[in-house]
Amino acid sequence: MAWSVTPKRTNRVPFSTVLSLHQNEEIVGSVSRRQVVSTAVGSILSSSSLFLPWISGAAEEIPVLYDYENRDRKSNRDALIREDYWFMMGKTPPRLLTGPIKQDDPQWNAFGSCSTQEGDGAASNSCTYVSLKQRVPIYSKYGFSIALGAKEYAVLGELLRKASRESKANDASNASSLLKEASSYVTTPPQQSPPPPVDALLKMVLFASGMLTSPNYNGPNKRLLVARYYANEAGFAVREVSDAIMQQDTSRAIAAWEYGRDSWNSYFQIVNEAVTPKVGDKFDLIV
Repeated sequence: MAWSVTPKRTNRVPFSTVLSLHQNEEIVGSVSRRQVVSTAVGSILSSSSLFLPWISGAAEEIPVLYDYENRDRKSNRDALIREDYWFMMGKTPPRLLTGPIKQDDPQWNAFGSCSTQEGDGAASNSCTYVSLKQRVPIYSKYGFSIALGAKEYAVLGELLRKASRESKANDASNASSLLKEASSYVTTPPQQSPPPPVDALLKMVLFASGMLTSPNYNGPNKRLLVARYYANEAGFAVREVSDAIMQQDTSRAIAAWEYGRDSWNSYFQIVNEAVTPKVGDKFDLIV
């Protein structure tokens, strides 16, 4: 599994919408929120001349490459959390993590030597082990919101694919309606709670910190840094999807969504290791 050094490149399109890092655990007024967003986006799309024209017909078949992994991250200036694996190590993990990563295995900490012990039915290093007493409350606090965010992110992908099919069928009206609906999954209206895929992002960072950080280990460990990286990439994908929808660029929106799906699933690959039956249900991957 290759972990590559990322060259610096300039972002293609800046993102102007600020993510609302809302800490409220309840998802309220989703129907009203989506109606507000759809109306606002529809008004913008119909009145602005700044957006790119709709890509349809033969143009839709032209392959477009979006090298999201190697973009200029600008020192993680717009990331959910700056100190992730890329920022600390100067390397990017694979786009899609398909297996476990090697855990830190320290031989000693500030209190003395480390030892191997049994925990949750598996051997673990005493200096990196995270107790059930710590993991269970963290899962109870953030697990539902993260799972809901992933579920609605999957719905977003289906809406984007439907919009693409309608565009190819030259049904611009239906395609536009589907895009307006899709926008409600990635855009936070003023004075309202963020949609679940947005609401889950910061909670993914907090969840990883609580589930993967041992009080016996100084500093962030490798698994935590990699989990943060994928949470940051999921956040970038949400912003990129939002921009693409505003420009009615279905190809770019789908490419960004797929990148985000891989980031969500890679994140789950890491944190699910800490979600044992005594903690709760593991997160389902997005398909």
